[in-house]
Amino acid sequence: MPEQNINKAQALAIEHASGPMQVLAGPGSGKTYLTIRRVRHLIRHHGVSPDKILVITFTKVAAEEMKERFLKLTEHTYPEVHFGTFHAIYFHILKQSGYSNLKLASLTDKRNYLRHILRVLGIEEEINTEFYGKLLKAISTVKSFSSADKISISMRNNYEEQIEKQFPFIYEEYCRIMEEESKIDFDDMILLCDKLFESNPTVLSFWQKAFTHILVDEFQDISPLQYRILRRLAFPQNNIFVVGDDDQAIYGFRSAAPDIMKQFMDDYAQAKQIMLGTNYRCAGEIVKASGIVIADNRKRFDKKLTANKKESGVVKITSCTTKEEEHRYLLECLKKMTIEELSQCAVIYRTNAEAGTFSRELVAWNIPFCIKERIDNIFETPVSQDILSYLNFARELFENNNNEGNGGHRSDFLRIMNKPSRYIQRQAVSSPTVTQKLLMDYYREKPFMQETVRNLWADLKRLSSLRPYLAIDYIRRNMGYEEYLCRGQDKEKREIIKELLDEIQQTASNCRTFKAWKEYAQEYTELLHKKEETAKCGQEGIHLLTMHLSKGLEYKNVYFPDIRKGVMPHRKAVLPEEVEEERRLLYVAMTRAKDFLEILHYGEPSPFIIKLKEVFDNKA
Repeated sequence: MPEQNINKAQALAIEHASGPMQVLAGPGSGKTYLTIRRVRHLIRHHGVSPDKILVITFTKVAAEEMKERFLKLTEHTYPEVHFGTFHAIYFHILKQSGYSNLKLASLTDKRNYLRHILRVLGIEEEINTEFYGKLLKAISTVKSFSSADKISISMRNNYEEQIEKQFPFIYEEYCRIMEEESKIDFDDMILLCDKLFESNPTVLSFWQKAFTHILVDEFQDISPLQYRILRRLAFPQNNIFVVGDDDQAIYGFRSAAPDIMKQFMDDYAQAKQIMLGTNYRCAGEIVKASGIVIADNRKRFDKKLTANKKESGVVKITSCTTKEEEHRYLLECLKKMTIEELSQCAVIYRTNAEAGTFSRELVAWNIPFCIKERIDNIFETPVSQDILSYLNFARELFENNNNEGNGGHRSDFLRIMNKPSRYIQRQAVSSPTVTQKLLMDYYREKPFMQETVRNLWADLKRLSSLRPYLAIDYIRRNMGYEEYLCRGQDKEKREIIKELLDEIQQTASNCRTFKAWKEYAQEYTELLHKKEETAKCGQEGIHLLTMHLSKGLEYKNVYFPDIRKGVMPHRKAVLPEEVEEERRLLYVAMTRAKDFLEILHYGEPSPFIIKLKEVFDNKA
């Protein structure tokens, strides 16, 4: 955006001299552009010392980009200006205020601590990486002033239900170990900084004088605790300048909420408020469509956004009958594009799991793609691992059509022997290779257990003769595995389990042998890991990401598959404030598109797009 094109609202914000100000900055309204010019204006026109200006944002990448753009704008004249994330700034304050021995716990450290605690509880089963992430997120929520007794973690297996019941103990033990090891995490930085400022007025006064002017980007993402520290730091001059958009508050799980924008205006009655209403990113039709969606939210500042672009752009709503039809339609659209065109496009999903499904189809269609986050790999889920162990064990037993049966690996058998429960004891399989004879000998005085073993071996022999798709179906329905997973679960969790099993089964539909399916799973897993490792290298291809990760990014063309009821809003969003956050999430994702936006759905459409369909509907 050329300097001479600063609009009136931006000029008012840039030239604001002192005191609190809130800038409501809609998508594509030039927040970074405005912020770095305001910093320069403070130095050149108001005599503020560069080293007393603090600019805070939420990600390291954003902070570095903002600093780089500022230095370029000022030809590296004022390198003393402080740019950083909340965590980096708070860590700096702690290190300079007597906490010199602080050590940041690594992700490996935290997982090891949790693994130790689970063993203390007698939970010896292998916990997958995804679930450690859930536990750490729950711990983070508690540290943001929630109660450890009210944390809900999404469970699928019995041992995970046990973990949920024991969560208060897990939380206390985790904090105790962290303290013993002299380690802290990101949440501890905030807690310690708050405690430091509350207990030591001298230290607080020092830092208040160190930073006389504070600018905060993405203010809507701030937590109540971060905000409290910020208010203390800005006092008594209150030269606090915040830029944000309540319509883009999408991190409720981090204790951030759009109410913080209104809270700021209540706390600072003398604060000025400016709205940046010009969108320099999106074409007119995209601004119009996103405005229709977000207008249904009640808890928001009323805004009217207009597009700066002359081109109107394109918005399409495409209805399909089935998921397969929808994905085929989208894949055919992408297949027609050149590599250059693909690299300017994104397919954005509500959840990581949905992105994982589509990534497998992109592989099958030989369409290049790149990812910026870890996609959930269906082949690394415990359910997939169970099924793979079933088929691997059956193949080992009856390879070469051996009617007598060979032995199978103990590790595979231990995984499946009681799924569903058959009351087989671990002591019964002490050798590295498990045979029917071994088990029959162990249970020679228990005829009912011998009958169980015979039935299991008959099922395994049947499995060995089926192609993978039918074998998975046999495990699910004939061997009782699906019923075992669903037992004791509520309706929602049963549906999730069945959808996962359907998806796993579908991955085997084109594989004639177990070996082919296993090789496909391994190749896909290796591809994902390779893409994760090279994600920062600017790979070419369609960008595949979730709505949350799309924030702050932009693409020429954007596609949204599966915008249907139960997905958008997510089935777990029940309360009105949760539904409103889901609507904000869709709004944020829609405003990533510069020129072209296509929303696809099959079955019942999301209630968020009903009004859009009346305006933009294009039948597939």
